[in-house]
Amino acid sequence: MKTEFDVHKLTFSKMEGRSSHFAILQWALIALCLIGVAGFFIMYIVGHNTLGSSSVVPWGMPIILAIYLIGLSAGSLILSSLTYVFGKEQYRPIARLAVFMALVLILGAMLGIVLDLGRPEKSWRLFAFFVMNNMRSMFAINGILYGGYFLISLIYLSFIFAENKKVTKIMGIVAVSWASLVHMGTGAIFGFIATRPIFYSPIKPLEFLSAAMVSGLALLILAIYFVFKFTGRKYDQDIIFQLSRLLLALIAFLTLLVFIDKLTHFYPPHRDAVIWLLTGPFAWIFWGLQIVCAYVIPMIILINPRTRKSLKWVLTAAFFVVIGIFGERFALVVPGTAQPLPLYPGQIEGTWGMAGTFFPSPVELMVSFGIFALMGLIFIMGLKNLELLPVSDDAGE
Repeated sequence: MKTEFDVHKLTFSKMEGRSSHFAILQWALIALCLIGVAGFFIMYIVGHNTLGSSSVVPWGMPIILAIYLIGLSAGSLILSSLTYVFGKEQYRPIARLAVFMALVLILGAMLGIVLDLGRPEKSWRLFAFFVMNNMRSMFAINGILYGGYFLISLIYLSFIFAENKKVTKIMGIVAVSWASLVHMGTGAIFGFIATRPIFYSPIKPLEFLSAAMVSGLALLILAIYFVFKFTGRKYDQDIIFQLSRLLLALIAFLTLLVFIDKLTHFYPPHRDAVIWLLTGPFAWIFWGLQIVCAYVIPMIILINPRTRKSLKWVLTAAFFVVIGIFGERFALVVPGTAQPLPLYPGQIEGTWGMAGTFFPSPVELMVSFGIFALMGLIFIMGLKNLELLPVSDDAGE
């Protein structure tokens, strides 16, 4: 529904959350969380052999989800700067929601990293900076980035609630800058690994940041529609159409970066890795999920004069982007580790001379769904207990 807001008269309130639909959703998410907890204990007691990962493909769904959620979080937080840093007041009704989403998503990402550890109770050592960590490692550096990001985002949101515009702008600049470092640092984890040709790329940090902006914006568009629809709040639909135009530009830029990345891998004489990615057993993930879902379908929808003016089509494009960027992360992690490496050229390739395989195990899916359910539960409880949703005095709400 469309209504003209006076953003300067906006106040924010909590969601009541008294309906039967809310109760059903809440208990369904709690049930999925319990399934995730059960999956975790199975994984912890029996071991990582319950997962789909192996010695050849050591990273499975927890790490894929971690880098995916980090991107969603960073993108969502950066978009909040449209209001709090750049003064675009038309986006004020959704800015609080964007920051809170960023916090929930980074929490889910850090949980994925912790669960992937063989001994998650020792995860505190990730944050023992300069004492128990090798600070020349990108993993150790990213421990600082992730921990600092969560703390800065929390402080940023608290100043937003306090309506302290001056300090909020300063914290917004710090938070957005840190969010950019966070996801570029995540990209550097992969891009600086020279022994993995599919990973290695000097533009991988920029590519990761661009993908974060794309996926974070797409998720925010979906969240705006469904949260405002199911809570009965009025909003100006033009916000979604403005964001969709920005989404199109960001997708085009990301597509260009990916094209340059793959083109540079084709240039050297050793182009086996990129050919294996594009034509090997995981090629369907790259072409089907990453290229078609994340880039081609959304751009067709958002370029077409008819579909780009339709709310349903814009939401469809955003949905495909969210699914497609997950495919992009999957197409990086799994093929990147499954490709046989020429350890002894002409004699032995890979650990056993064969390409790695990967398929998520039931326990892995239980844990993954549990992470999503926990994030969903925290999100709806935040809507119920925090003043995140706008109320317009003019609309009489």
